[in-house]
Amino acid sequence: MSALPPMLASPATRLEPDAAYAQSFFSGCAAALSTLLNRAVTIELVPGLLPSSETLAGPIPLPWVIASARFTRGLAGAHDLVLTHTEALALAKLVLGEEAGDGDVFAPEYQDALRETVNQMFSSASSSLRVFFGKPVGIATAELRQLENADSWHPHVASIAVGVLTVDGVPRARAALTIPPSVRDEAAAAHTVAAAPKPAPASAPAQPGLDLILDISMPVTVELGRTRMLIRDILALGPGSIIELDKLAGEPVDLLVNDRPIAKGEVVVIDENFGVRLTQISQAAERLQSLS
Repeated sequence: MSALPPMLASPATRLEPDAAYAQSFFSGCAAALSTLLNRAVTIELVPGLLPSSETLAGPIPLPWVIASARFTRGLAGAHDLVLTHTEALALAKLVLGEEAGDGDVFAPEYQDALRETVNQMFSSASSSLRVFFGKPVGIATAELRQLENADSWHPHVASIAVGVLTVDGVPRARAALTIPPSVRDEAAAAHTVAAAPKPAPASAPAQPGLDLILDISMPVTVELGRTRMLIRDILALGPGSIIELDKLAGEPVDLLVNDRPIAKGEVVVIDENFGVRLTQISQAAERLQSLS
């Protein structure tokens, strides 16, 4: 991937709600790429949002590779991530550990690598958006398509954000993210709520109607640790393979309810079954929020 003009590497200093949403999305994507490549990766928002798809060919020259996916939880609509054909191919080769080279043929193995990479990016972005909106956000599996011109691409967007992808501090690619009107409205609402003054917490907050949900069962998960692996390493796994996690032996494990951590504990054995003895736990009000 070739270096970009320096003027594209300037991050936005003051973010409107939809721009803040885009930066949150890009940050999640960068985190996934950083783990996949085992290198420092950032995606910084370029100042100024584009008003329509017709204006995209300037900062993102054709032909394009577009990854499209719908929101499945938390948000409505769909979004597209747009890369130039050359930079998308170079990214796929980089994930596979290959040099960019001069070839421009998007072979099936590169398409598969890019599709898996984008899905990892979207999955990580959904975690960032969960923090941004304060609720779970799900994104479907992405579909890839290549466009030689923009005539057949008519996304329903409120605006388009452009970010500069850097690897080890060097600008390497540009990516555009479409922002649907429904997402822009939700981002504005979340921005308003975040800016509003928070009331002082009561010493014993009332929970009206709590008795109505006490008998509902919730999935409880104990997480020993996490890791990320290159696609080639995942494909090479087999019986007897050992996967190193991000936690030290003897370190407390996390207890999650509805995919949200509420406590920490230590693993114990009870009548030949594993169990967890809690050592730390969040307040009851925080635990109740994790049920939503």
